[in-house]
Amino acid sequence: MTKKIIIILLFPVFLFGQKLDYAEEFSYEIYRNLDYVGNGNIRQALDIYIPYNRISDKLPLIVYIHGGGWRRGSKNFAGRGMPYLRTGRYIFASINYRLLDEANILEMIYDCKAAIRYLKSNAKKYGIDKNKIGVWGTSAGGHLSAMIGLTSSSQALEGDIGEYKKENGAVTCAVNAFGPSNFMTQFNLSIEKNLEKNPRFKSFFNSDTKAISLASPITHADSSCIPFFIYHGVNDKTVLIDESENLYSKLKESGAKEIYFQRITNGPHSVRHERITQQMLNFFDKYLHNDKTVIVDDSEFSLN
Repeated sequence: MTKKIIIILLFPVFLFGQKLDYAEEFSYEIYRNLDYVGNGNIRQALDIYIPYNRISDKLPLIVYIHGGGWRRGSKNFAGRGMPYLRTGRYIFASINYRLLDEANILEMIYDCKAAIRYLKSNAKKYGIDKNKIGVWGTSAGGHLSAMIGLTSSSQALEGDIGEYKKENGAVTCAVNAFGPSNFMTQFNLSIEKNLEKNPRFKSFFNSDTKAISLASPITHADSSCIPFFIYHGVNDKTVLIDESENLYSKLKESGAKEIYFQRITNGPHSVRHERITQQMLNFFDKYLHNDKTVIVDDSEFSLN
């Protein structure tokens, strides 16, 4: 059931590089459990957060895709979006997608694109500028965000899920936070050896070698890439930074423009820092608000 909830928050926060003892009060509406497919599956539902201090009747949208190894996690872990929401410059949506006990990875991509089609189709209702949508995901969600971003120009892997097929799942810009990029060379093994030695690959791809290539972001890296921001901790032991290094290199070699890669020295998996928040705000302002004065600084920095 959809619920409309009004929240007022007062909490410590880092914003625009400045630590505030307490952020000023702000309130927002939440529309929960919006069914973007129409079948009543909570894993195919999303939440929309709308700030009351919105600067315009029509705002850009940031869509967040949670991590969890494609096996767990939910849209309820949306606290990362608060710094963007409280500016009044963005609407924020957090989406669920089917996990591995219900779907393979290609079907998860279809779910995410179906969610975006739903949001575009209902843009007027929620005051969303459907032509200004950014997607951001962390870990497994980073992989899904990368897939959406890297197929936005070609509109590949749309799937056939949901009722809102007049729209597409393309977005304006994308952020991949420490997500895998190449399933074809995981563990330095061939696709066939991966399927043989790693049972999880069978559940990921139903033993389909073509699907392994299709679901690898690096396969789709070319010069048509939309603005793309990657960040990754150098000390990440869960998803090695090589995954982001190689994707970034492939994008640059292909001639893609407006590609950013921020390495965080000493950064672990799920790295968070106010400097990342600031640069992501800059990134979204640059490409969703067309603010040409904004500089996105993706230079490496250390947590120490």
